[in-house]
Amino acid sequence: MELRSISESHSDLLSALQQQDDVWEFIGTLPESEPEHTNHLFAVVEGQANLGFAGLVKSQAAGGEDFELLVAMRSEAQQHGLAKHACQLVLSWAFNTAKLERVIASIDNDNEAARAIAGKLGMTQLGPTGPTRTVYVKYRDEGSLTSA
Repeated sequence: MELRSISESHSDLLSALQQQDDVWEFIGTLPESEPEHTNHLFAVVEGQANLGFAGLVKSQAAGGEDFELLVAMRSEAQQHGLAKHACQLVLSWAFNTAKLERVIASIDNDNEAARAIAGKLGMTQLGPTGPTRTVYVKYRDEGSLTSA
């Protein structure tokens, strides 16, 4: 699996993801990769197959100074550990290339799959953000990612 910068060639992928109920419910409108580098989005690719997208978007949660980890996988690519692997690649890029100090994830309390992935990535609860979401955080100096 690898990450590739989102481009026009991924418009079918993004359109298909936007129509998935689970993506719409938990993410809403998909963010766009911005040339000002405020969002860093990647297509998740294995071989020639576009499996989903993952990346970092400027977040309004936890004070509005952080980048938030997002991932959305095609239905057929879910439940195989691919979302966790994509998140690991994004976190590695965030800490080693972008040199971010921390990355957050604002996760809907009903999204058990996302909360499980956050735990496997070694993210810890930072606190609630409204009545239905919780913010999780991973710091750069916390060492390697959990491989569970």
